[in-house]
Amino acid sequence: MITSTTTTLQMIRAEINLREFHRWMGGRRLQDPDHAMHCLLKECFGEFAPKPFRFIEPRNGTLGVLYGYGTAEASVLKEATVVYADPLQCRIIPPHMLESKLMPSDWREGKRLGFETRIRPIVRCGRGSDRPGKERDAYQAEAKTHPKGGMRRSREQVYTDWLSTQMERIGGAALESDKTHLVSFQRSRTSRKLHTRYSEGPDALMRGTLTIADSQAFANLLARGIGRHRAYGYGMLLLRPPHK
Repeated sequence: MITSTTTTLQMIRAEINLREFHRWMGGRRLQDPDHAMHCLLKECFGEFAPKPFRFIEPRNGTLGVLYGYGTAEASVLKEATVVYADPLQCRIIPPHMLESKLMPSDWREGKRLGFETRIRPIVRCGRGSDRPGKERDAYQAEAKTHPKGGMRRSREQVYTDWLSTQMERIGGAALESDKTHLVSFQRSRTSRKLHTRYSEGPDALMRGTLTIADSQAFANLLARGIGRHRAYGYGMLLLRPPHK
């Protein structure tokens, strides 16, 4: 039995062998890297799989990087890998390359922190729409409420407001909107199950500054992540020094 998890949040880091990862994806007939990483972490670590996580895959190179939050430290994940992972999976995430650090348990209220997060800023269509319940890009959803050419707000402004609303709803931190920016944006196709239809949606990288409003709620915010699709590489807050 694998035990020894902690009640305090751990930050996990691992290097990913991209060549072996793509080979494993091909063998499983997986085409979406986010879905593939979700499956890989579940198969290697079981209940200890970090979530939320962030998978950074450089355009050129043989190594990617995985970051994640969870309650299992590196030694527990290594033990899980020995039990659950097959040899190819151990080459994708070499156990000796797994690292962890204990995150603070007491966050000072009023403290400012910089952050970076990859988000999928979507909203659900209301009952009065043509497709109630369907997920839609927050920017497109707002643009649809204006006549053609009448949308005045930028994508960055809409996504910043979306991020601020998410933080307010979850609690723990207030976004400094004037110091938050859209770094990159693309539309990406995602699949959450094998042999299902792909869905397309927004894929945005945001950097900014927040202020801690409540210590325990902020710890919960880090552990939970922001928005939907958190099990597939979205919503993890990577902390950094704040903007002045």
